[in-house]
Amino acid sequence: MFEDCFYMLKSISNSIASHYHVESRNDIVKIIGLHLFIILGILAGLVFFVADLTGLSTDECLPGDIAILIIFGLAFYGLRNIRLSWAVNIIMLIPFVPYFFFISKSQSIFPNYLSVQHTLWSLIPFFVFFLIFGDDKKSISIYYLLSLLTLSLHIYMAELTDLIFILNWEVGAGYLNPFLTLTAFYLVTFLVAWYFTSLLNELKSQKENTENLINHTVRNLSQGMMLLEIAKDEFETPSHLIVRKTNPAFERLFRITSREIKDQIADDVLPKVFRGTFDWNKHHLYTKKKHFTFYLDHLDRHYEVETFKLTNNQVVILFSDVSIKQKMIIDLEESKHRFQVLLEAIPDIFFIIDRDGIYVDFVFKASESLKIKPEDIIGNSIFEVGFSEKMSSKIFQCIQQCIDSDSIETIEYALEVESATAMFEMRIAKLNDHSVISLARDITKRKITEMSLEEAKIKAEESDRLKTAFLANISHEIRTPMNAIIGFSKMVGSPDFEDEEKSKFIEIIIANGKLLLGLINDMISLSKIESNTLVVRKAQCRLNEVMDSLYKEFSYELEDKKNIRIKLNCENTSPKFAFITDQVLLSSILQKLIDNGIKFSEQGVVEFGYRFNEPAWIEFYVKDSGIGIAEKDQERIFERFHQLDNRTIRDYEGTGLGLSLAQHYVRLLGGNLKVKSKIGKGSVFTFSLPFDREESPLKIVR
Repeated sequence: MFEDCFYMLKSISNSIASHYHVESRNDIVKIIGLHLFIILGILAGLVFFVADLTGLSTDECLPGDIAILIIFGLAFYGLRNIRLSWAVNIIMLIPFVPYFFFISKSQSIFPNYLSVQHTLWSLIPFFVFFLIFGDDKKSISIYYLLSLLTLSLHIYMAELTDLIFILNWEVGAGYLNPFLTLTAFYLVTFLVAWYFTSLLNELKSQKENTENLINHTVRNLSQGMMLLEIAKDEFETPSHLIVRKTNPAFERLFRITSREIKDQIADDVLPKVFRGTFDWNKHHLYTKKKHFTFYLDHLDRHYEVETFKLTNNQVVILFSDVSIKQKMIIDLEESKHRFQVLLEAIPDIFFIIDRDGIYVDFVFKASESLKIKPEDIIGNSIFEVGFSEKMSSKIFQCIQQCIDSDSIETIEYALEVESATAMFEMRIAKLNDHSVISLARDITKRKITEMSLEEAKIKAEESDRLKTAFLANISHEIRTPMNAIIGFSKMVGSPDFEDEEKSKFIEIIIANGKLLLGLINDMISLSKIESNTLVVRKAQCRLNEVMDSLYKEFSYELEDKKNIRIKLNCENTSPKFAFITDQVLLSSILQKLIDNGIKFSEQGVVEFGYRFNEPAWIEFYVKDSGIGIAEKDQERIFERFHQLDNRTIRDYEGTGLGLSLAQHYVRLLGGNLKVKSKIGKGSVFTFSLPFDREESPLKIVR
């Protein structure tokens, strides 16, 4: 409902503005007020006339009613069809109305000698009307003279001329002299009109001066100016733009005259001026961008645009030719790009730091792993950008040293970048008496290479030491069984020993031969691994047969060791249980692990076997109750030639190759050898292999 009323008032306002060709809101309000006043006058006349005709009024005065209707009717006609001033001047006939109501002896509703004050007060309100709607003070004066004549006629016909010079009248009721009262209201109204007219003239003069100044400024403005008016529909929605004004600079910039586009619809003329560069309606009615640039291909010029609103429906647009500026920007961008490419080739980050340790500027490669934001560096101190307090003090000291002695200082430091540590080398050199240039070079790769070389050197030295110990040990390990074999072989051939003793000598020879054979086999295996000639041959392996064979082999060897026994644990007891693997390598792995467990156990049980912890894998284990392995040594025991005791004179024999070879074999079969151990609690070696089985050759035939 309120929206309907609002749109109705808007429609009336637009209709009046269009009919009277006015734009000022004050003029529109004035015309609307005059309409309302005249219409109320017509309605009042109609009410009086109807009341008199129907006998409802006790004070009948048909001529007065008709006079009201005629005066206000003529005023309305003049207002709608002639001009505004004509309608206002018609209201000056109002003094005729009191004549019929209060002066005429035949028509007066009161005795005329008693109604002077009625005539007076019916005339006075119209001074306000002429003050509001009159064009100047002249209309007020004319109305005063007409009112004075009417009042004089009333006094004459009422035979009250003898009271003209008396201040207080007492005719019917006491009141002031009507001439003085009328004149007082006239003077007050005249003075108010004179004051506001003077003020209005002064404002008009100021407005003219301001407009002249604006026009002079606009004409001499170096920027092109275009004034657009936003046209609106009946719902006050912006619909299009109208070009109202341009200045000479605009004409020079775009090579067009003002008369070609003035008062034209923007959509009709601007596409010709700007060759369809963009949609002006879109820019100023919808997006309302205040600053933008564009390029005119046919003029080969770049323009910068500034937009601002004068009123709700006027937009001023300033155009500046920025072609030279744009060319400079392009040249600077190209120069910047060249320098950027040059700096990209230099693996350094450049910082400018003043004497107080404040970062003034910096340049770095866009591809640097060190992500630097200008706001995190520029204006900050070296004490605020992430250095430690000690490092910051060192850099500050170097800055002072460089400026004072014109020297070059070098510092290495580390920074945390992207969850990693980067190493940098900083060189500080004097730039001027107030600042230095700092070149920071990422030396992370170099440091990593140096550390890698150092680590490789340590490993090589360790490997050399281990190989030396290995050769010494292997020499000892080979000589020991060889000496036993040679010595006892001579004793077997001697007639000084009985047959029973010779049998024991033969067993010793066989045992040392096996030991020597094992050493030779390990050396051959190591040679195959080094030359990458070890071949994995997977086939069907009856696992329980392999496990039984190992159990019997080690049980026989442990017959003389009363404190150690061997134990086998197979989760699947079927003799035909099998899976796909290299039986030789698997047997060798278990043999080396069992042998290792027996070697380092003084007493107890060495248990080995397999189990199924996961459906697709079969886990093998060897558990002993030996001396155990310290946690720090559990990874190193799988290294080649490594032994916990590398001395040639030690408690346990061996070359240090067994566990290394076992680990290599396990990995060839698709697993990984692990150990869990505690000192004095024994060790458990485990490894899992893929549980692959051949498909059954049986098929279902229908």
